[in-house]
Amino acid sequence: MKEHLKKGYFVLQKILRRDAGLLRKIRREKLVTVLNLHQVSPHENPFWSPLRPEIFDDLLGFLKDRFEVVLFSELAAAPGEKPPAVLSFDDGYYNFLEFAAPLLKKHGLRANMNVIPSCVESGAPMWNVRLYDFLNSASRKAIDGIALPGFDHRLANESFAAKVRYGLKISRFLKNRPRLEREELWQRLEELIENAGFSRTRMMSRDEIREIAGTHEIGVHSYSHESMKFEEDAFFEDDFEKCVDYFKDKLELPLEIYAFPNGSYRPEQVAFLQNRGIRHILLVGEDYAPRGTNVYPRFTLYGASKIEARFQALGFNRKI
Repeated sequence: MKEHLKKGYFVLQKILRRDAGLLRKIRREKLVTVLNLHQVSPHENPFWSPLRPEIFDDLLGFLKDRFEVVLFSELAAAPGEKPPAVLSFDDGYYNFLEFAAPLLKKHGLRANMNVIPSCVESGAPMWNVRLYDFLNSASRKAIDGIALPGFDHRLANESFAAKVRYGLKISRFLKNRPRLEREELWQRLEELIENAGFSRTRMMSRDEIREIAGTHEIGVHSYSHESMKFEEDAFFEDDFEKCVDYFKDKLELPLEIYAFPNGSYRPEQVAFLQNRGIRHILLVGEDYAPRGTNVYPRFTLYGASKIEARFQALGFNRKI
């Protein structure tokens, strides 16, 4: 017992030293920490576990102690006493209003939210989230009704572990198809899913987005949520024009932030956005951003515990 306590003490000391070392590095090199989040909710989903509210609450207090938490539009004027950090949410889930926004208000903080106009208008999340919603609640009989050309996997049993394995296989199968082929396959699958009757992840409405825009910073996550690295220039540019029109005509908000879906992009697409006046371009990349840039890598945050979320916020997953 004594040896275990001693070992735990030294592990904790090592963690605290690395914590302090990372903060010194961030200050010394004038780095910006951008944290990429998606859902904050107490409702578990084996396919896409949200950040639990109590973990998010703890994380916000942790960040306030160590960082100046700002919006992208405030980075240039951020004071230098603490290194800057930005909370950047993607997709536009309704649980941001239910759970994240009240906790942000409690701590006196604001965030960036990047929405997908096609999902706002349909009220439905992206195809892979709809698939996971279905698999999470569907019976084995309903799942066995899935028949897609080229996909011959079957559910092994009704356990969540089997559903997760099956879900990853079918999601990977669809993601690896060219967009037009995937859309055709998804149309077949969607008919089965919609007839099954299940609880679907809710997205924020147009009015709800306009409401939070008075406090938080709204950007776009593309119009269609396609992996743009694999799309032709004409598709990417047309998708962007739809975003511009949507922000101008429907949301009545300026469009200055663009987050690439799935962190997928080509350098010429970044240049296109810069030439079109997008001031803040968001990637994934699991890295810090230098001060003064307008292209930001982000750290994906998905901690299953308070300590894990804190580690991710400091960039522990990045080798230094």
